[in-house]
Amino acid sequence: MSSGESTRGLFNAGGAARRLRASPLFAFGPSPAGPALRRGILLAIPVGAVLMLELGLGMSSKGGIGTGALLGGFVAMDAPAGARAAWQAAVAPLIGLAAALGTVTGESAALAVATMGLVGALAGYSFAVSLRLAVVGLTVALSLIIAQGLPLDAGDAPVALAFGTLGAGLQALFSLAVWLTYDRVADRGPGGWDTAGALRALRANLTPRSHSARHALRFGAALAVGVGAYWALGWQDHGFWVPLTILFVLRPEEGETFHRLSLRAVGTAFGLLAATGLSYLLSDQGVALALALGVATALAYGTLTVQYAVFTFGITTYAVLLADTLGEPALTAAWQRGAATAIGIVIAGVAFLLWPNRDESGGFRAPKPPDRYIWPASQTGRAGARSQQGSET
Repeated sequence: MSSGESTRGLFNAGGAARRLRASPLFAFGPSPAGPALRRGILLAIPVGAVLMLELGLGMSSKGGIGTGALLGGFVAMDAPAGARAAWQAAVAPLIGLAAALGTVTGESAALAVATMGLVGALAGYSFAVSLRLAVVGLTVALSLIIAQGLPLDAGDAPVALAFGTLGAGLQALFSLAVWLTYDRVADRGPGGWDTAGALRALRANLTPRSHSARHALRFGAALAVGVGAYWALGWQDHGFWVPLTILFVLRPEEGETFHRLSLRAVGTAFGLLAATGLSYLLSDQGVALALALGVATALAYGTLTVQYAVFTFGITTYAVLLADTLGEPALTAAWQRGAATAIGIVIAGVAFLLWPNRDESGGFRAPKPPDRYIWPASQTGRAGARSQQGSET
């Protein structure tokens, strides 16, 4: 990756952005497709390699380490390799801890709901600092969602901790290797990590007028309702698609949330169709399945900041194919996954209808043109810590 590509061709190379607008369905942005897809392929290499070993050799981990690597790849994916390795190494234990927590709390509806609400609120509040930190929070919450939704119990907590930490740690090692070999670009710009600035931003947003504080409560409550919904419906096998959908679409801005709802619906529908067909074609073919999962991973990484519907297609394909390796019948589960996604979309939409932001009470507003998809951090302080309460956040 060249210096110019690291700082200009890819979204948020300095970690300074506070908000990201998804492009319209038939448009691309904010990242140029070429550099973003190349980055996606690079980040998918450790995921594909681990899955090839796990599924190709029939290892008992059954994709658990590869999924940890998948989650680790989202962390600081906008950063050059050196900074990305540091962020991934720091977050790897949190991904493992969240997975272990999911196995412990996933056996009880009350514990699952309460834990998801708390972790979701903390993840939502991380938007007060920067988008990069918000992605960390979302990734940790995603690890919890997945672990709660799998047929695991408290006795599996040490294994879940090890798999999640190891998988994410392998991503950090790969990023370090990339940095040592050819990507020596520094993490530039005013958005480099600043602990004091981050703490100021967190303190400054402890008010109901702050979009970040309101989002934290809204996000945590919506995720808790999503978990409660699939327990009430008796969908423990596939119900995690409800909070999964909420996590991917609910954002601090009303207009962006409703925009992502439509993109999520389109991407999920096509992803379910593609993955269900691939499950039949690749049944009991570990190597071929690992290749398909690697391609889905690269597509998800590469299009996250290019076209959200395609990202949703990729991540849906990955989730379905991996779940089917655990013995779940693809066709039987497809309708339940689709229904769970629809429920998640409804919950995310209702969350904003019940508690909108004060300056967004006029209802849905379409995303801005492509050159305004990115909201940079305030330049009055590192990490945007001095931004106005409720306006910048």
